Amino acid sequence: MASTTLSRRRFLAFSGVAAGAVALAACAPPTAPGADVGGMAAESVTVSTALTWEAAFQTTQQEFDANFMEENPDIVLEPVYNTWSDHNQVVPTWAAADTLPDIIYVHGSRAFPWAFEGITVSMQSHIDADPDFNIAGVWEEALRLYRFEGEQHGIPYDHGPIILGYNKDIFDAAGMDYPAEDWTIEDLVETSIALTNTEGDVPIWGWRGDMPNFGNGTNRNMLNTYGANLYNDEETAIELDTEEARVAVQIWVDLIHKHGAAPTPAESEAFEQNAWIAGQCGMSLFASWSTPTQYSFANYAWDVAPWPAGPAGQSCGSFGSGFSITKNSGNPSASWRFLGSYLSTEGMEFMWGSSGRGSPARAEAYQSWLDSEPASDSAHYFLHALENYAVTGRPYQTLAAPQLLDITGRYQTLLRSGEIDVDTAITSIVEEANVVFAEAAERMA
Repeated sequence: MASTTLSRRRFLAFSGVAAGAVALAACAPPTAPGADVGGMAAESVTVSTALTWEAAFQTTQQEFDANFMEENPDIVLEPVYNTWSDHNQVVPTWAAADTLPDIIYVHGSRAFPWAFEGITVSMQSHIDADPDFNIAGVWEEALRLYRFEGEQHGIPYDHGPIILGYNKDIFDAAGMDYPAEDWTIEDLVETSIALTNTEGDVPIWGWRGDMPNFGNGTNRNMLNTYGANLYNDEETAIELDTEEARVAVQIWVDLIHKHGAAPTPAESEAFEQNAWIAGQCGMSLFASWSTPTQYSFANYAWDVAPWPAGPAGQSCGSFGSGFSITKNSGNPSASWRFLGSYLSTEGMEFMWGSSGRGSPARAEAYQSWLDSEPASDSAHYFLHALENYAVTGRPYQTLAAPQLLDITGRYQTLLRSGEIDVDTAITSIVEEANVVFAEAAERMA
């Protein structure tokens, strides 16, 4: 694993020290005394941040913040930490009370509604005035999540595709070759069935059972490979009612209920985390952001491979997270100075790349993650997917997204448990989705 110690020299290269820092600080409300600059007392501004890191990763954040403040003595950083789920609830509460921090963590699923509701503000003017930031170095698929009305309301720090993970120990025990670059969905299905042995004391399934899956990213893995789509490109209508979609969904239902090659939801509940982490599944959907958990808890040899192609070609979903400046920021310029450093190439390398925490949203920072200790031997397949066939998974540009995810989530659970057939599920999803699309259109009007 690469060192996460940031030298003073290296930090100076990207900490965003500007010649006009004193002038900038004088324009913002003073909150604390600063250092003397040129014999004159400089005033500092406070930039508050709302983050979702767990305690173990907060030390990395603290190191970054300390270095940034050392090189930018006119800025004082004040972080507050929420759990991921609490954060998504508390941000709208802060917004209603006009008490938002300067900068907030924004998951890709919240980017559009929070921009529409005015919680986040455009950062386009800061981006345009800061050529050193090099927005072009961030993947377009990652940026589109945070674009609202043609302007960036956020910058992603992590954006990852969802490809194929596999348990090398299970393949080795079965004497079977690992998934290959030219695999098809048919190969995955046949191998899942061949790997399955649930007769012994420790049942082994070839597939984890995390499909059917209509989630933001994973619906593309399931549907696009068969020429189907869940939503239209405008995210104003559902397109699931096709023969191609029925065929695609049925494949994964059959792996659970016809072939017994994946655990049922009831069987999965017997595991503390899931059957995949427990080492009893040969293959699974695998997102780049799953790497830290896999590295920490999987007590077996594992790796990743490209997502297999279907009759319509190779496709997988991708998704990510980022940061935005809020409507209540009293110091947007100082906030951008911090984000310009935090989300620079070297900032991403330090925070998420070399730490192994997540796959950076910048191509130039990606190697630091590939070289990190948690990354698997074949982690380069994530990069290959990003550059060739990964697409940001819908829905993410509609106010209906939360309701759509709730609807499709309910029916994918019923499909996995065998309580409903594919035709009934698709018909019901379409009917309910049409209602929420209409409601969203009224809100947008």
